[in-house]
Amino acid sequence: MVTGEYSSGTIRTTFAAAPHRGTVFAAKATLVAAVMYVLTLLSCSTAYVVGDATLPEGRYAQGDPLPALFGIAASFAVAAVLGLAVGTLVRHSAGAVTTVIGLLLLPSLFGPLFGNAERWIAGLSPTAALEKLTQTSDAAADTVGSLGPWPSLLLVAASTADVSLAALLLRRRDV
Repeated sequence: MVTGEYSSGTIRTTFAAAPHRGTVFAAKATLVAAVMYVLTLLSCSTAYVVGDATLPEGRYAQGDPLPALFGIAASFAVAAVLGLAVGTLVRHSAGAVTTVIGLLLLPSLFGPLFGNAERWIAGLSPTAALEKLTQTSDAAADTVGSLGPWPSLLLVAASTADVSLAALLLRRRDV
């Protein structure tokens, strides 16, 4: 959404057409979040229906699908806005992708190295919120923290908002 504009130089045209850079970023973030939310909600709902139809009845425990589906879609939308914010800060596609993958995966990968602090470190990762929302058996309190799924998602959204605020530094940076 943004790194391609920086690499091709069309970001100058975008800012010439809409000089308020914060408004441009907010519009891009809204579009990315909305598209990702709808696509994820449709795909997860389809996957749930297909899985429910193909798995044997009563063999696997099922959680409540409706709040989980909405939370999973929101989690992906938050990750997409994080990607947009990092792309705005880094201005390079490969660097932004690498940074976002690191932000998403490294806390849960390196959490076990910190012993008793694992639940705090791994619990802050967006993947921990996703594990809690999907009600997976991997979401034990000792590995992803004791915070519930919705507060975990709010924590991830708050950290994404912080990165997005940092991306608003584009007002002070040249194109």
